[in-house]
Amino acid sequence: MSAFAWLAAALVLVGAYPAYRFARRAWRFRATATVIAVIAGQIVALVLVGLGVALLPRPDLVGAGWFVLVLAATVLPLAIGDLIQSAGARAVRAVVAGVAGVLTIVAVGVAAAPAFAQPTIAGRSIPVTAKTLADGYQLAVRIPEAASGFVARDAHLFVPPGWLRDPSGTRPVVEMMMGQPGNPTLGATLDALHSLGDDRLNQAPFVLVVDQLGAVDKNPPCADTSAGNLDTYLSQDVPAWIDANLAVSKDRADRVIAGFSHGGECAAYLGAKHPETWGAVIDISGPDKPGEYRPTVTRDKYFGGDQVAYEKTWPANILAANDYPHPLVGIFVAGAEDPHFRQQVEDTATAAEKAGWKVTYWAVPGEGHSGPTLVKGLATGYNQLIGSWLKTGATGAGDRFLCAADQTAQACGLTQAAAVAGTVAIVDLSALAVFLVIALGLFFARQGVTLRRARASADD
Repeated sequence: MSAFAWLAAALVLVGAYPAYRFARRAWRFRATATVIAVIAGQIVALVLVGLGVALLPRPDLVGAGWFVLVLAATVLPLAIGDLIQSAGARAVRAVVAGVAGVLTIVAVGVAAAPAFAQPTIAGRSIPVTAKTLADGYQLAVRIPEAASGFVARDAHLFVPPGWLRDPSGTRPVVEMMMGQPGNPTLGATLDALHSLGDDRLNQAPFVLVVDQLGAVDKNPPCADTSAGNLDTYLSQDVPAWIDANLAVSKDRADRVIAGFSHGGECAAYLGAKHPETWGAVIDISGPDKPGEYRPTVTRDKYFGGDQVAYEKTWPANILAANDYPHPLVGIFVAGAEDPHFRQQVEDTATAAEKAGWKVTYWAVPGEGHSGPTLVKGLATGYNQLIGSWLKTGATGAGDRFLCAADQTAQACGLTQAAAVAGTVAIVDLSALAVFLVIALGLFFARQGVTLRRARASADD
């Protein structure tokens, strides 16, 4: 339990005994039906709050709304008790009680509505547990090739924990591609995000690692060629699936195309060709052209021997041929000890800078064309982009009212409800204390006046 929960529990225990004495004395001295109705109403309200914590899908999302619920539960019993007590003007009091009842129903509906939210991705409910709230969630998804006809392997999606804490908002999204040979897995993405610490993990975007190869042993260009309409798949089919299935921002600045090696070249190509789709590119160890190690074979096999058509797919050529009124953010990373791809990445970064992009380039010290370069490059890219998204409000930590980061939905809801109950107990006891002080002050003031009068009479 959190410190708030312990404090609230202590306050409830402290207030329980005075409440018991009040109820006992009210019963002993044959209290009016008003008092009994109010006490019964409060008990029913506490039972309903407990049921809400236990049964609602996301009681943790009620947050400060628990104050509204407690206020409604306080006002309605008072209105009903007043109606029971009244001898005259019953019609007016009945109207007041009815209005209080309607307002209570509305207030409860508005305050409790967030508690019915359920994180859903591609029609599947995402479990909300201590683990997923701390680490996020991973799942494999099938992306239809409606526009392209390109047959890809399943993609893998990372759902950030910050969004699971508050699924009512949207997040930025990264479309990521691994190298060749390779599989569309999340390992490097998770390693990079975890290396940045819990805050960045909570603030992370959705990351969808897609398959741009078709099979582990294939090596198609990212353009639409005889190998398949890969450009159409990555720039139309995948974004369409993202928009239909993920709670993502529609702002271009919150969308990223990223990749490593073969995927890095694809990211640079797609970002340069489709600047209206993505606002940022992360190119890690990407070649400067498709099939750069066998350009003649690549040209003949996929472009029918057409050198002009082949060169039109080189990222640097696309960058030079286009204007970018809304420049992209370009993050280019290569291993400092990579003798083959470092220069190619630098050349693409230079072309992007000449095209007006906001370019960051980093040569990772002591690394080559390797996994560490990928993880460190992704960490650099995510850290820079998340920082900019925080400034614009595109992402956040997803903190919940009064709750620890990894508390389950029910435990968090209990913490919130208990804290509210404790606050109400403080207010009630404080009001009672003020009333008693004033009453005692008036009593002693009256006694003083009476005593002075008695002495004055005796003197006369």
